[in-house]
Amino acid sequence: MKYLLTCISFILALAVAACGNGQEEPAVNEPAEDTEVVLELLFVDSIGVELGDSNFVLGSIEASSHTLDGNILILDRPACCVREYTTGGEFVRQYGRRGTGPGEVVNPLSMTRLTDGRIVILDQQTGGLHAFSPEGEWLGITAEILSEPILWIAPAESNTYVGTHNTFDVVDGQLLVTAVVGKYESDSGEPFITYWENTFPFDFVDFTVLINESYFANVFTSDRDGNVFLAKRDTEEYRITGFDVNGEVFVEFGLDIPMAEKSEPEIIEEAEFWNTRARNMGANGQLNYLPDPFRWKIHSMGIDDQQRLWVRRGTEETPTLDVFDYEGNHLFTAELPGITGLPGLFWEVHVDEFGILAWSLDPLDGYQKLYILELAGE
Repeated sequence: MKYLLTCISFILALAVAACGNGQEEPAVNEPAEDTEVVLELLFVDSIGVELGDSNFVLGSIEASSHTLDGNILILDRPACCVREYTTGGEFVRQYGRRGTGPGEVVNPLSMTRLTDGRIVILDQQTGGLHAFSPEGEWLGITAEILSEPILWIAPAESNTYVGTHNTFDVVDGQLLVTAVVGKYESDSGEPFITYWENTFPFDFVDFTVLINESYFANVFTSDRDGNVFLAKRDTEEYRITGFDVNGEVFVEFGLDIPMAEKSEPEIIEEAEFWNTRARNMGANGQLNYLPDPFRWKIHSMGIDDQQRLWVRRGTEETPTLDVFDYEGNHLFTAELPGITGLPGLFWEVHVDEFGILAWSLDPLDGYQKLYILELAGE
């Protein structure tokens, strides 16, 4: 459930206005049996306070990452900036601020650190992809992204990134949405590799279809060598496809885990949470998002410094991650102990080559913290 409709305001405004096939066969692994190796993720430190220094009061954590030096980056959407901290929790600098001038953003959707070291913030409302030097200097808008938004970006090789891209076309009086997951140059809003594409009619009455068929349809991650892993957010199947730097499939694998049905209170709470979150992010009108009665089997993914793929299970209330090598072998499972019940479903876990970060979208104590984690025994 990583973010809900970060461009809902764009979609609702639209609604108002409108009233590689590879030559080699990839390695395919049959669904693997779950291993008995279960390791714990340990809380090491945290960043964020309820009151006090404004550099440490976090409004809403939308994304996290690391700099080339291993410092921690946090995108705070309401504050309209990315803040940088040392691993010891000391504030270093801020990238961006609220406004419409140079280096300013209004509704940042996502951010990441590109492999070449630049920090980029995605804000459609102020023109597209804002780039900053590692020292915090605004370098300009590298890619104009206005009417056809890109959402949720993950860094790949050199100056490229992976993201989702939605376009809207009217064919024979019917509005069609085409959702794409692709790889982009940092100076372009058009993908040069497409991993997945889905075209479907847009029903102005039923936004649930739009959400499930585009925004919540897939989860992806990529490494700094350009390998990309993509999985469908499905309630019945746990299946992952790996693509190499050229966009060719090199592996497919999965796990055999049982489906998980949601309780009625869970469905109600989830619907209320995402509808409220959409309104807080600027959506005009009633969304009426209706969650699926079953949980997704795959929630999110990340890649560590040992080229291990971490896959968050969506079926478990306690944050649980399956860890694989690039051949699809299931190495172990990692759990974040002490988090149980429905609140665990609102936790996010970010894994990259510099470590593991986690936060709750709906914290029980009422204010945001980013937690630094480590795997027991490493």
